[in-house]
Amino acid sequence: MDLIKFDNVSFSYETEDENGNPKTEKVLENFNFSIEEGSFVAILGHNGSGKSTVAKLTNGILFADEGTVTVDSILARDDDTIYDIRKTVGMVFQNPDNQIVSSIVEEDVAFGVENIGIPSDECRKRVDEALKTVGMYEYRLRTPSKLSGGQKQRVAVAGIIAMKPKCIVLDEPTAMLDPSGRKEVIDTVMKLNREEGITIVLITHYMDEAVKADRVVVMDDGKIKLDGTPEQVFSDTNKIKSLSLEVPQSTELVSRLGISSEKTVLNFDQCADLLYKYLQKDNS
Repeated sequence: MDLIKFDNVSFSYETEDENGNPKTEKVLENFNFSIEEGSFVAILGHNGSGKSTVAKLTNGILFADEGTVTVDSILARDDDTIYDIRKTVGMVFQNPDNQIVSSIVEEDVAFGVENIGIPSDECRKRVDEALKTVGMYEYRLRTPSKLSGGQKQRVAVAGIIAMKPKCIVLDEPTAMLDPSGRKEVIDTVMKLNREEGITIVLITHYMDEAVKADRVVVMDDGKIKLDGTPEQVFSDTNKIKSLSLEVPQSTELVSRLGISSEKTVLNFDQCADLLYKYLQKDNS
């Protein structure tokens, strides 16, 4: 069942040219796309490809100029139904500092829950459960400013899941984090998808994050150029690079070594296993 569906969506930004004159920049035109409930979808594309616009259209930060965006059978438009859509689809952005509004972790997680009118007893329960889910319960009384980037982003995620959405859209949530922080966030996202059944839409520049998804969508110039499993999408190294993107490091290494493989190599373990078998065969 589709949780989110784009039907012939067009969207443009109003900008200015180099002389300060107004102009219209079309980002999407007759765009069709759907996201199945319970899935984990990674959306890739270079800057300006339209991927962040798609993310913002999913929960009413932006609205389609033409066509329709439907979320859990609700039409996304600027009216009273938008609050139901934003309860269904939560957003996590690139900089966690921009989403933290309180000086205490548990109060920050409670902020969104309180704003949707949840009774205090239920709010307390949701906050504790959310913090435990993302592994931040022991930090509940800490000041967010004392946390690492990865920990702050997990607090931001906790604030969203405490509102019990069906879907979380993460717009480059690890772009400002170090490798350790990125791992913390992606591990949390995978847990939410696999154990809680929450639909995940991950916008990312990191190919090694994209391979964790069930489905990878590659965008360019407001259009979907590739759509399939990570194995299917990253099997065409030349196509990926023609879209100004890189392939996962392990995929690139195997390609440069000229080693053939029946399946697309996507991660370190697969790469190490293939190299071991290759060396064993070469020495026999």
